[in-house]
Order: sequence, then structure tokens, then C-alpha cells
Amino acid sequence: MHVKEDYSQPRVPSEYQEVVELWARGSGRHAKLNKSPCGTWFARVSLKGDDPRLRMYQMGLAEEPMGEDVWFHIPNPEEGKIISGVRMGAWIPLDLEQLGTSGVREFLDKGNTWSGRGEYMSHVDQLRKVNETNESARRKHRAFQKEESRHEMRQSRRFRLGIPFLPVGIDLRSDKSKQEK
Repeated sequence: MHVKEDYSQPRVPSEYQEVVELWARGSGRHAKLNKSPCGTWFARVSLKGDDPRLRMYQMGLAEEPMGEDVWFHIPNPEEGKIISGVRMGAWIPLDLEQLGTSGVREFLDKGNTWSGRGEYMSHVDQLRKVNETNESARRKHRAFQKEESRHEMRQSRRFRLGIPFLPVGIDLRSDKSKQEK
């Protein structure tokens, strides 16, 4: 039996595919290296069984399970500039041959991947951290608003009751007492 090969997709070098798969297995997942039509390599990583993003697939509402894509690109500092008549894009795709297998592994371990697994172990951990940061900011903002309200009430009370506002360091003695010295 002859297996028909798909030549529309570029062939992924096996050593890079192994590195990506072994990296994903370290966290209990699977991964496959692909190349987008625009020429950027990315690793499609499966999700763990307890990930909330798999619920749609588990309920039968999605045809295939969700996954995460880790793109092998870096931000372009020249974004928007026109060089040789071509506007520079937002990303610079990385060449796997130049990275080598150790470079691919190092890139996946770093925190600059879209999946967030560099700094966080999952999107759930990242969401938890964002929620904690937001709650902290809410508490700070609430305390600030309370203090501003108190200050506003003090100012309003002074105005309504005709209490003079005396800046720090004012001399309240009359002119006569100053002259006696």
C-alpha cells in the first residue's frame, strides 16, 4: 500500500520535531511543529485534560480539541518603517536552522512565548496572577478614593462653617506684638 504524502506543507526536520515533543512531554502534553503559510514556524501544543478550554470539546460542541500555538518569532523593533519600499511587520520569524535544536529548546523555555508557559505553567496560572494583581489595584484605588473623599468633606466643612484655612508656618501674632520685640 502506497501512502500519499502531502507536499503542500514543508517537511519538518525530525530533530526539531523531537525537541518540541520532548519539551511538551515535560509538562504532560504533546506538541507538533508546523509552518504557517507566511513562513513562520510554530509549535501546536495539546492541553492537559483538566484545562477549562477543553470543556467545549468534551461536551461535544467542538470538532477537535483546543491547543496552544507557540510562535517562533520575536518583536520587530523596526515595525512600521519602510525599508526598500516594504513596510516592516510587527514580527521577525526565526529560522530553525539558525536556532539549532538547543536554540529551539531554549526559546520554548523562555517567557517570551505567547502561550505564557515561560513565566506561568498554564493559562490558568496566568489568569490567577492577573486576578490577584487586579484585586490589589482595586484595594489601592478604594483606599485612595476614601482618603480623597475625607479630604473633600473636610474642605467642604471648612467652607460651610467659615473655618479659615491656615497654611503651615503662618505667624498669628498681631502686628503690635511683633513691634514690641
